[in-house]
Amino acid sequence: MTRPGSSATVVMRPDLRAGPLLAEGGEGRVYELADRPGLLYKAYRRPVPRAPLAALVAWEDRLAVDHPEVARRVWAATAWPGAVVTEPGAPDGTVAGILLPRAPRRFSLRHRDGTSRLATLSYLTADPGQRAAAYGLALPGAGSAERVGIVYALARVLEAFQSADPAIGHGDLSTKNVLWSLERGPEVFLLDCDSCELYGESGAVVDDDGGRARAMTPNWDDPAIAPGANPTLASDRYSLALVFLRVVGAAHFPLQRRQREGEVLGVELGLPSGTRQPRSLREGAVVWDLCAQCLSTVDPARRPGAAVWVAALEEILDEMGAMGQVRAVWAAQGGGVPAPTPRVAPTGVPDVTVRPVPVATGTRRYRTLSPAASRPPGTPGAPGPPAAPRPVTPAWGASGPGRVAASRAAAAAAGPGTPPPPGLFELAATGSRKGAEIWLAVHRRTLAAVSTRGRRREGAGRVVGCILVDFALMAVIFYVVAMVVSALLGI
Repeated sequence: MTRPGSSATVVMRPDLRAGPLLAEGGEGRVYELADRPGLLYKAYRRPVPRAPLAALVAWEDRLAVDHPEVARRVWAATAWPGAVVTEPGAPDGTVAGILLPRAPRRFSLRHRDGTSRLATLSYLTADPGQRAAAYGLALPGAGSAERVGIVYALARVLEAFQSADPAIGHGDLSTKNVLWSLERGPEVFLLDCDSCELYGESGAVVDDDGGRARAMTPNWDDPAIAPGANPTLASDRYSLALVFLRVVGAAHFPLQRRQREGEVLGVELGLPSGTRQPRSLREGAVVWDLCAQCLSTVDPARRPGAAVWVAALEEILDEMGAMGQVRAVWAAQGGGVPAPTPRVAPTGVPDVTVRPVPVATGTRRYRTLSPAASRPPGTPGAPGPPAAPRPVTPAWGASGPGRVAASRAAAAAAGPGTPPPPGLFELAATGSRKGAEIWLAVHRRTLAAVSTRGRRREGAGRVVGCILVDFALMAVIFYVVAMVVSALLGI
């Protein structure tokens, strides 16, 4: 079994028909291949050692033989190296480049100006309202099943990496290297896999020659790693917890500098209030201790692996009535089965605590003020995430009717040209819309509980509650309509 579209594992550079330049970075340039649809050629700026890259290509070949179901996850969700490219006359033991699969078109987003950009994590680490105003995108809200599903898809890929022999460490799971899509359900696609490393059972690098430097993206790096040192197998476990905070919370959590300074962190993840959260997302649930243990720098070797995240996130999605998201991830990654119950020892760590906090949503307003606001995240001049307050909370903060007076005072102090705060009519309209969303969410969860085996008794109770709420709501609406009509008729 081989990856679809693959061929020889060693290719001579003159045999390639390089097409247009797609991307350029510090390590090399990426080109389309005119004669190999679906593959890209990454040309390194200078010859690099052949052994590590050849080992990555061979790792996938062995995985396809020993664990084909795990190999399918890697094929579906990574730009895994398929062949090394050699240059005639180059020094022995070096390569000129690598062949990589191209990310499918669904891992891109179209801005309101018609341009398409790769769907990096940048779009998910800020308030969806800001992204809607800047780029015209409709993104799922904080705490949504779609966002949890994206992290779940990433956790399953890392589970495949970490359960293999030898294990794989990516080392740079940053905004630029993780793409996502919701077109067919939650999916991810990992880039820069030619920088991955092989690890043995002891956690040591396999065939480490000491000469391969592996970069980590600032603000996505592991603070337990000394400056200039390479990431470890435990670094991906830190990154997964950080991705969970930033994607599910739809916010930017700047942690690394404070952790390097030895500060004890109290991380608060804002989740929308007004809807009933599943037990697995309430304070004291397994996922919060799991997140704290992975973010801890005290003993990185004790960070829980991706398999524990897979089980915890699957439980959350099940309680949210979103098993459809789970099945969509399985389908996209070549199959799957329910994970065992997550087991995380609630011992806690001395340097990090994580807990959920309710936040109000729906009244924050954004508008595009300049052409810079339409630039993609991460490019010069593009709007960046705002600074986070202490303690560490979602940088977009909480907003709601309770902050109207404060926002009016801030607008007055800001002077002319500042967008006015929402008025009474806007607040009423927003409240009505949020009320409808809450009503719909409650009824969806009731339907999910009734249709889920083992939860039908709970579902029956929810049905009775929904009937009582609907009856009271209809009575209130009838009363309001009657009062309005009587006033108009002078009765």
